[in-house]
Amino acid sequence: MKRLLIMSALGLLAAMVASASAVAQSGSSHSGTGGCRESGPLPNQIRCFLDAAEAEGDVGLCDGAYDFAVRFNCISKFAENSGDPVACERIPIRNNRLLLMRDGCISGVAAATRTPQLCEQVQLAVVRDTCFLIQVVELDAAAEVCEFISRPAVRDICYAPPADAK
Repeated sequence: MKRLLIMSALGLLAAMVASASAVAQSGSSHSGTGGCRESGPLPNQIRCFLDAAEAEGDVGLCDGAYDFAVRFNCISKFAENSGDPVACERIPIRNNRLLLMRDGCISGVAAATRTPQLCEQVQLAVVRDTCFLIQVVELDAAAEVCEFISRPAVRDICYAPPADAK
């Protein structure tokens, strides 16, 4: 009986070691992201994957997120924080929702780096116009940037002096 108990305990211990090894290996494919999927609400997951990606300098770590919102928000924040619009290309354009996410990513990098030229890469007119508008109204870019805005009503807002100007 004692021998059976010892053999059972050894078997259980071996199973636990094998399980821990499998978990470690699955986490090692995206170093530093192990446990991010289990880190709670989506904002916590985004932060976990983003922290890992920024620590390694590898936006590809964001791809380890199962939820597309976590994955693409991680990519967008990485791109903004690093000032690298090329990272936005990791967001595939398979539908209008993803196009909007990619355009938002590029617009975010343009704002973070104060680079109005990046707005030209934005495909959706409404996002592109907003990107240029933010450059002028919020980030004090030259008023000439307003000329790149395609919709006249938005262009007029861009040229209008701030309400508090005297």
